[in-house]
Amino acid sequence: MSDIAQVPDLPMTRTCPFDPPPEYKQLRLEQPISKVRTPRGDVAWLVTRHKDIRTILADRRFSSDPLAAGYPSYLSGDVAPPPGFFMQMDAPVHSRLRDLVINEFKGSHVDTLRPRMQSIVDKMIDDMLKLPPPVDFVSVMALPTASLIICELLGVPYEDSPFIQNRTDTVLDRSRSAEESQNAAIELMMYFDGVITAKEKNPGDDLLGRLVADPANRDLASHQELVGIAALLLLGGYDTMAQVMGLGTLTLLQHPDQLAQFMQDATLAETLVDELVRYLSVNHSGLPRAATADVEVGGQLIRAGEGVLLMLNSGNRDEAVYPNADAFDIHRQTPSHVGFGHGLHKCIGAAFARAELQIAFTTLFRRVPSLQLATTVDALPFRHEMVLYGLKKMPVTWSTTDHD
Repeated sequence: MSDIAQVPDLPMTRTCPFDPPPEYKQLRLEQPISKVRTPRGDVAWLVTRHKDIRTILADRRFSSDPLAAGYPSYLSGDVAPPPGFFMQMDAPVHSRLRDLVINEFKGSHVDTLRPRMQSIVDKMIDDMLKLPPPVDFVSVMALPTASLIICELLGVPYEDSPFIQNRTDTVLDRSRSAEESQNAAIELMMYFDGVITAKEKNPGDDLLGRLVADPANRDLASHQELVGIAALLLLGGYDTMAQVMGLGTLTLLQHPDQLAQFMQDATLAETLVDELVRYLSVNHSGLPRAATADVEVGGQLIRAGEGVLLMLNSGNRDEAVYPNADAFDIHRQTPSHVGFGHGLHKCIGAAFARAELQIAFTTLFRRVPSLQLATTVDALPFRHEMVLYGLKKMPVTWSTTDHD
């Protein structure tokens, strides 16, 4: 697009709370890689097709470093990633830091965590059922459940969750000023510095304790890098999970026939969770990358120093990959969805996330089968301004006679 003034602005507007902006469907067909302007004014390539997204995510010539030339920030200001924040780093640093914790998130280890996840979910449902309905499902169930599970895994005090949540929301809110976002980020890193310092004195039997206690890790990562790893794992493990838990519950309530099938057949939990991750794609701001060399993708030349935004929610609705892509289908097989990313930076916690969500949805609807929305979908407030999409509130109710 030669005339920069004609470049469309992000974010584009949703017309349905469950679907990406309708423009993405047209772009996939007509201009699958096209220029857009981010909220802070960067011009970048918007990538909307599933195959192009996967191609770029697997190509080392696209950098994840926010300081790389052309990197398109979706937020205000230029903030370098803190040491240890390997999601925003390239090889070899990315690999060195990721490898320190990867065993904690392998399926075999995650299976050992399932009983504790189950007890946490049960406790949160117990607490919810003690309250007179209606209650806000987001603040009573989704956020505290996701927070407590990741806090226990890492060994972070759960009572600090409100502080962490408040500062995280400030960082990820596009409507906040650059100064507000930066100050909140600094406060978060100071908090996690205190967590790691405490672990160095008294490690404990949790992920961060094991990370700090292993002498080999102290040779591979600095104190500040361990601080960054702690922050990344907690932030990645609670907010995304909470949003999928809230939106996923709403999605199931909106599809009662499929919910009934799920309640009759618990083996559907695996396909249910992956279909929810595909269908909802709560990262609705895109994954930013910067080209470090001239690369042709899908017939489009992307030059070194140009930024790209990979719209995962568009790729996950690509009709070329998913028949009837805009429909929620609990039976759909979606092994290639990009809801957890792909390639070098695929979500390290995918197995952990699947286990947590499977347990949460299975237990919730088994124990509270009469759960229902206490308002209309049109009245619900959604997180349009946040990097991660979701619900701000969701009032729910239930029959007080049919829960255990």
